[in-house]
Amino acid sequence: MPRLLMPRVLMPRVLMPRALRAAAGVTGLVAAGLTVAAGPAAAQAELGCPPDRGVDAAMEQAPTVFTGTVRQLGNKGRTATVDVIRVWKGAPVPKRVEVQGTIATQAKVVTALDRLYARERTYLFVPTSGASPRFRENRCSASRQLTAELAAKEPSGGVPPQGEGVPLPGVGLGKFAPLMVGLPALAVLAGLLAAARRRSRRARGADRPPLGPESGADADG
Repeated sequence: MPRLLMPRVLMPRVLMPRALRAAAGVTGLVAAGLTVAAGPAAAQAELGCPPDRGVDAAMEQAPTVFTGTVRQLGNKGRTATVDVIRVWKGAPVPKRVEVQGTIATQAKVVTALDRLYARERTYLFVPTSGASPRFRENRCSASRQLTAELAAKEPSGGVPPQGEGVPLPGVGLGKFAPLMVGLPALAVLAGLLAAARRRSRRARGADRPPLGPESGADADG
């Protein structure tokens, strides 16, 4: 049989003018830029933080600014015991301070605004409240890990810490460990002795003969 050839149907090509293509490309870039720029602002709005105006503005408004290294952690990383390196603002600040990265006043309460610290990391601390040697902040504060760029922002009036400050948790209790272990045992022993004395008194009271009329008569005679 003869082969049937189907005619090819050519669809007309729609050409976009060069000006429209350029405009579309610019619109896409602008939209992408707006999306990227809105990312941090959207995250801050979700957390309920005010707009981030930069670390310089935050340090200007903060009453105390210092750098320090986290030595101990508590409250699941929300409380940091910090060895202060330099005090940029708000001196005097002691050599060791405590910084709580939560607005919650109870240890077991967790919020989305809690700031978590890392042990042996050095930070620029810009706490929002509290007083030396115990400060408080959250994720909305300008505190962040110290970099060379941030370290270069140290003002000319920066000073070293003064005084001892808060103790390092768990340090200095080693020599008292036997006493701390022995105290509960002594308390248990004292309780056992007291219970034994009470039982002994009750037993002696049960062995005494009751006072009756006959014993009274004998006493009179």
